[in-house]
Amino acid sequence: MTNQATHDKLNASIETIISGRDFAATGDSDVDVLARLALGLRGLPARGFKARLRAELIPGLEARGLSGLLARLRAAVSFDRGTGLAVAGGGCGLAAGACCVGGTVVNLLGFASAAAVGAFIETWLPYFFSLSLVMMTVLLFFVLRREGSGRVMLTRSAFRSSAVAGSAYGVVFAATMALSMAMGLY
Repeated sequence: MTNQATHDKLNASIETIISGRDFAATGDSDVDVLARLALGLRGLPARGFKARLRAELIPGLEARGLSGLLARLRAAVSFDRGTGLAVAGGGCGLAAGACCVGGTVVNLLGFASAAAVGAFIETWLPYFFSLSLVMMTVLLFFVLRREGSGRVMLTRSAFRSSAVAGSAYGVVFAATMALSMAMGLY
């Protein structure tokens, strides 16, 4: 087999792996070994690698306009630092207590009585709480998918992510419940 044919087979195998499809043996043991190596390396760049490379290749890009603002915001609320997990967990907690916050606001504006808001919260709280648990599950899935595989890595990531996001979730949800209780709505 010519070198060009071998290169073409390897290129096709790597393209298949990059696209996310399953690895298929080509029949050429050298190509298969290299393709399996590529399969193991898929998704391995270190955190922040793309941003550092972009900053090195295009200096000053981060400081320009709206894209620079969004890049700085994304870096500040990155899942890598734990701040993003806390924000996401707090967002899920806010979703769980959205009926409490919404009911309190509606009551304060005079659009509904305390009894009506209390009935609303009583009825809808289980649904909002369930939605927030689904959101937390999806968040944990994305964090674990990004972290990679391996029992120790998954256990450590799951524990760290759950602790940070769960703490923020609990604090925000408790605050929304306390707010509605303080107003005598629930």
